[in-house]
Amino acid sequence: MPAFPDIHSPQDIKAYSIPELEDLAAACRAEIIQAVAQNGGHLASNLGTVELTLALAKVFNFGPDGDRLIFDVGHQCYTWKLLTGRVEGFAYLRQQDGLAGFPKLSESPFDYYNAGHSSDAISIALGYQRADRIQGRTRQNIAFVGDGGLTGGVSYEAINDAGQKQDPIKVVLNDNQMSIDHNVGGLSQHLEKLRVSQSYRNLKGKVSGRLSPQSLVRLSLNNMKKAFRLRLHQSSAFFEALGFRYYGPVDGHDLDALLQSLKALQESPHPTVLHVITQKGRGYSFAEQDPASYHGVGSFEIAEGFIKPEGPQYTFSACLSRKLVQLGSRDKRVCAITAAMAQGTGLADFATAFPDRFFDVGIAEQHAASLAAGLALGGLRPFAALYSTFSQRAVDQILHDICLQNLGVTLLLDRSGLVGNDGETHQGLYDTAIFQGFPNLQLFAPADSQDLDLILDYALSQDGPVMVRYPKAQAKPDLELAAGQRHILSARQLSQGTDYTVLVFGSLAALALSATRALADQGGPQADVFSLVCGKRADLAAVKRSLAKTKHLVILEEALGSYGFAGQALIDLACLEHNFSYKIISVQDPLRGQAGRGELLQAEGLDVSGLAQQIQSYLEKN
Repeated sequence: MPAFPDIHSPQDIKAYSIPELEDLAAACRAEIIQAVAQNGGHLASNLGTVELTLALAKVFNFGPDGDRLIFDVGHQCYTWKLLTGRVEGFAYLRQQDGLAGFPKLSESPFDYYNAGHSSDAISIALGYQRADRIQGRTRQNIAFVGDGGLTGGVSYEAINDAGQKQDPIKVVLNDNQMSIDHNVGGLSQHLEKLRVSQSYRNLKGKVSGRLSPQSLVRLSLNNMKKAFRLRLHQSSAFFEALGFRYYGPVDGHDLDALLQSLKALQESPHPTVLHVITQKGRGYSFAEQDPASYHGVGSFEIAEGFIKPEGPQYTFSACLSRKLVQLGSRDKRVCAITAAMAQGTGLADFATAFPDRFFDVGIAEQHAASLAAGLALGGLRPFAALYSTFSQRAVDQILHDICLQNLGVTLLLDRSGLVGNDGETHQGLYDTAIFQGFPNLQLFAPADSQDLDLILDYALSQDGPVMVRYPKAQAKPDLELAAGQRHILSARQLSQGTDYTVLVFGSLAALALSATRALADQGGPQADVFSLVCGKRADLAAVKRSLAKTKHLVILEEALGSYGFAGQALIDLACLEHNFSYKIISVQDPLRGQAGRGELLQAEGLDVSGLAQQIQSYLEKN
């Protein structure tokens, strides 16, 4: 592969001709494919935005003291990293101590916001714009938003605010018809109407450019254009009704058209939306054919493409998928909800089996929670699957609409705990701390796939809310428990000892058992090890009996500090008449950045060796 051009800032491509930009686009795609094939990452979304990013860099004056480009979500920023002096580190994209897969303030003066979640870029750009006005600065603030980001209500709150006040922010709407899976909802349908109007686009491009701005013919065409757009293209009317000017749609891979449109955007004194049509996965045939599968991938061979694993999978998400289809088959009240994550959360099979009982609400976690409440009130049994990090966006709805009303909703928090390679914005470390005290809510964390099956059966039998948290990890049934010992409401004993007691909440039970056995095999202390999957009001009688004997307690969970299950467990156990010492082993640093899940566990001392060392150190001091 030829060496990437010597580019250190967007200013370096200002003088590039269109043929030179086209060559640069090809070089960017080659770098992106090579890095993602090696490290995994977001491929299709980045391949689709190469020309658009280059055109933005050529037209605007981005820099530490210049214009700002605010990425929504940020998973489409790889070309931007290549243009801003990060080529040498690109081979280590998403790796430990390497480049982040999202914009990051600490990484570059050309990153203006730590993006990771969706639908907030317009708000951030508006905040920057108002700060500039108050402080007497003149800078352009551009929100780079995918059409998936417009399925989140926060975007419209910002658009409404900016349009009312006429703050001249710019919104580049990257419309590839997808977020991760195909977009859903009314706005997506409106954008489709704009996309298919080729005659309108051709008329505008061929005729308007040949007429002077004051030509009566051109003015008449402008009036016709507005009437035509108002009748057939309600999305443009939608933006304009909220106070935004609307330009487009424009072909996001036609550099000449992009440059012309972006110059008009740059010169607009009003809040303005530029609607750009792009192809997700552009330039890599496998990603073009299956953009959903190539949205986020692991490492792969470039010539062969990403090979999906064959045979049964035992991740928690895959096990959930199988179980939920079973529940849906036996109980017609069962329905499923996701927020644009059908593939990631394992609901795609349910959607295929029961399309009339599956609801993808787009990137709208708040709505997902409230919709679940309405479905439950209507007599159904909804299972709402969200990533843990995105569930934070629906805290009020989960409390007010579900828990306070004690509704039979099951909330499935995928990617809880440590999440590999996506960095601190995606860590699922806060859910137990946030939701532990919510009234009526039962909280579970399965240790393996058999636990997950039992918990989901239990959740379906409950008339109140149930929350289940589980990591992006293997869920093979590896606990040494007979079927009759798999109590999900009380502590289950995995091993016996006399020297100390270990209580594990959730998915680290097998690791804890291995660590305690490693200590014992070296002639060290012997442990009573208990696995617990119920995080609230669990039966801890067996643990209390063990503590009366050992006087030493280790509590282990894959959450943040002592803010979740561990703190509550200590309160419950403190009623003992016998004094005991304790150590909480959990995640201490939620800001470690991107690394593999195994690397994160090791860094936190949550692998077998690290757990053994922490336990040994605790016992030696007590």
